[in-house]
Amino acid sequence: MRPEIVVGLDGSPESLSAAHWAAREAQRRALALRLLHLWILPPMTGQQIVREDQQAAASERLLHEARHAMRQQYPGLQLINQVLPADSPAALVSAAQDAELVVLGSQGLGTVSGYLLGSVALYAVAHADRPVVLVRTDGEPSGTRLPAAPPGGVAVGVSLRAGYDNTLDFAFDAAQRRDAALLAVHATSRRRPVIAREHPPAEASPEADRQALSAALAPWRAKYPDVHVVEHLSQESPARAVVDIAVGARLLVVGRGGYRSGPAPRIGSVAHAAIHHSVCPVAVIPHDPRD
Repeated sequence: MRPEIVVGLDGSPESLSAAHWAAREAQRRALALRLLHLWILPPMTGQQIVREDQQAAASERLLHEARHAMRQQYPGLQLINQVLPADSPAALVSAAQDAELVVLGSQGLGTVSGYLLGSVALYAVAHADRPVVLVRTDGEPSGTRLPAAPPGGVAVGVSLRAGYDNTLDFAFDAAQRRDAALLAVHATSRRRPVIAREHPPAEASPEADRQALSAALAPWRAKYPDVHVVEHLSQESPARAVVDIAVGARLLVVGRGGYRSGPAPRIGSVAHAAIHHSVCPVAVIPHDPRD
């Protein structure tokens, strides 16, 4: 199966902004774009057959309109439509298990208090084995204009714990594809993270923190030599630090905290803050299962 990007559509302005973001990313990566509408099936009643027929027609119409808009603005992009009747958001995660990226809209509150995430987006962030990108609306009515790619570089929150190699690889790759600088921030104000065994700090000092951050980034600088990297140590909490660096960025990349043990995998406080309060698109990257 050809690699692709999957974007979830529900007819909202947020999901249309997500589709535009996903289309640009698909062009960068020379991938197909799957336009997916997840239709959550209601409990069955005697009147459900008629309602399901109406919902199916509405779903097909939604995808047809989205496909037409994408074809007009992104000629040459391979598009695939999919209506997915399902009884839970888990169906989206299952449908996208072979995708390179999952892209979803995130609804802004219109105030500095942050985002309200839908149940589908929140479930995908917590459970998907693929990177999930959340995109908020640009504030324009649906379909009125092409959302412009915002200026700035790529920002990444750097954890020195094991298991975050995927996060750094994604961030460096995103910066290289955009010909953009990468701002790498590590916060030191709260509980000191467990430093990777191969780079133990000599002492708890700013200089030791700088050395540990540089050591963590060194393999990725070597892999992506054309990416200009700006290293930054923040005295804020890790959650506050990633929200701050998202201002002016084109994309914020964070790792998903916690591990998939038990029925409710944790997102982690840093990813939670990023997806609720960031002003730019947020990519949440799952742990590397090999670590």
